[in-house]
Amino acid sequence: MTGRNHESSDHPYGPCVARLIDEFARLPGIGRKSAERLTNYILSCSNGDANAFADAVRDVKQHVKRCSVCFNLTENDICRLCQDPRRERHAVCVVEQPKDVVALESSGAFEGVYHVLGGRIAPLEGIGPEDLTISQLVRRVRNEGVTELVMATNPT
Repeated sequence: MTGRNHESSDHPYGPCVARLIDEFARLPGIGRKSAERLTNYILSCSNGDANAFADAVRDVKQHVKRCSVCFNLTENDICRLCQDPRRERHAVCVVEQPKDVVALESSGAFEGVYHVLGGRIAPLEGIGPEDLTISQLVRRVRNEGVTELVMATNPT
């Protein structure tokens, strides 16, 4: 049983279960066996728990967006870090993804603000500078009194 779009004859529990397994398997780091375990969990939990999970996914997709300043994740136009008056605005830490902001914030070592590129330049994957928030970073440096850039991206 490999591939996607299983018919009911392909999976002993029918197309709904096969579809859920396929959707879980599309998640990064989730293989087929893990997708089956997650599906079995959803099938065994209460309707309330399953609906709460579905609601959480729906809410994230409906309410979470990129901060209009730094491109971190937020439910507001401007994220809490950019709104914090205690942050040192002259220092900007450049990271690839929002998860990098979370990691750096947990260390408590950086007191400036952030700029999330939204990935990395990867020509073989068709990702160029125009696909990232580099032009917005240049604009911030020019217009917002930034005197220090800390590059916290993957060295590769």
